[in-house]
Amino acid sequence: MECIFLFPNYQLFSTTPDSDLADFAAEMLAFIDRHGELLPLIDADLDAYGLRKKAQRARQRQAARAVLPALPALLSNIPEAEPSVAPRTLETGRPRMPALVVFLFLLMRGRYGSVSDQDACERFCEYKTIEAVLSPRGLRLPSRQALVDNLNAVTNATRQAILDAQLQDCLTEELDDFKEICVDSTAVCANSAFPNDASLAARSLQRAFIELWTLREQGVVTFTDGWMPSWKNTIVCLARDINMARGKKAPSKRRKLYRKMLDTMDKAMAPMKELYKTLFAEDAARLAPQLQAKRERHLLDGVQALVNAWKAGNQIRRRVFNHEAVPMDEKLLSLADADAALIIKGDRETVLGYRPGLARSRAGFIVDLALDKGNTADSGVLVKTIEAVTGRVGDVPEKVTTDDGYASQKNREAALKLGVKLITFSGAKGKKITPAGEWDSAEAIEQRARRSAVESLMAVMKDGYFFARMRRCGLENVRAEMLEKIIAYNVDRILMVRARKAKEAQEQEEKMRNTA
Repeated sequence: MECIFLFPNYQLFSTTPDSDLADFAAEMLAFIDRHGELLPLIDADLDAYGLRKKAQRARQRQAARAVLPALPALLSNIPEAEPSVAPRTLETGRPRMPALVVFLFLLMRGRYGSVSDQDACERFCEYKTIEAVLSPRGLRLPSRQALVDNLNAVTNATRQAILDAQLQDCLTEELDDFKEICVDSTAVCANSAFPNDASLAARSLQRAFIELWTLREQGVVTFTDGWMPSWKNTIVCLARDINMARGKKAPSKRRKLYRKMLDTMDKAMAPMKELYKTLFAEDAARLAPQLQAKRERHLLDGVQALVNAWKAGNQIRRRVFNHEAVPMDEKLLSLADADAALIIKGDRETVLGYRPGLARSRAGFIVDLALDKGNTADSGVLVKTIEAVTGRVGDVPEKVTTDDGYASQKNREAALKLGVKLITFSGAKGKKITPAGEWDSAEAIEQRARRSAVESLMAVMKDGYFFARMRRCGLENVRAEMLEKIIAYNVDRILMVRARKAKEAQEQEEKMRNTA
């Protein structure tokens, strides 16, 4: 029996599959075609990243020249460089990743949470949609590390410009007029474990030990271990026993273990402090350039780990033995993310992370992200959010709805002064500062009823766009991750609202036709 293939390339599909990703990719391409000014911004970010890498290579070459032996024949072939002048232009080299590829995967990272983990790499390699998007434009799937480096080179200013252009499209298509916004905040986990004094102290001291041993292996420092390995193991075991203590006698047992742990830490930190002081005093010019860079990195990481160990030990002394309430800004909360804070929001579970505030429009678009370091009060960001929305959409929102956390007489007066016609605070505090006639008006009641929509938005972002826990560390990196997720969410929302309006128009047309 002879088999006849329908397609000459023997592929299952001859066209792009009808899928959510295909719609998402088509919208991204149409968007970037409408806003050609965004690609030069991405190119400028990649140029700046390339110049930083070029300057780093130039410093390494200059350092290498300084340590070369006096070989005139060899040195005469090496061009002179000015160490005080950083390179200002990029020369012809390997082809750079196109800005369009960076843009596409920037938004896909926001939608899928990652472009570098195993699941994401397998997904992109197997998706025919990705091939159908890249191939017609002469593009190919980049390597994992090159993609991550280029995505991280994009600045938050460029991400903000993409969000601005997105909202302008919504205005142009009349998907939303942004005259109504609803504002709320949520707790988001950082990429870090919940703080534990004993574990933080043990892990910090372990890190300080490891950095010293790494420096010794590289031949940078010489010392004998002595009792240090034994002390390290003792501290790790004590931290484990402290965390495992249970029962009625657990508090007294923990105190004894904490006392022994602090005494062992003091014995271990004394010789380590002297070793690090010696390393800082030594001249590293005799080392090769690469070894100098490694030495500096391990030295700084080790000293920071030693400082963290001292800080964790001081927390234990103040909290356990002096019965002090250590202020939040003096606590060591995370070794991975120094900008993370304990987020306490009402009677909900306390998390280590960030407290972003989102402004949602009537049609469901996210029009602003407010993110500061620490457990910031909602009342302190409301006016800034209104001003940011005004600058982004070009007009002051007429109606603003929030919960009681944003309520204050100062915020109400400031919002009205900016041009907001109706501002409602849901809760007893908001009722107290709002005139009775305005509070009981049908318009205000309707706005307060709509406030739950922003709660739904938070759930959608956390469940569908990986907003519940961040992958990156540091305030600016977390802001970048959140902006990518917000832009990706808005793309899906544009598709949804556009389809809904088209369906409503079709139903209206059919209704008019039937009436006629």
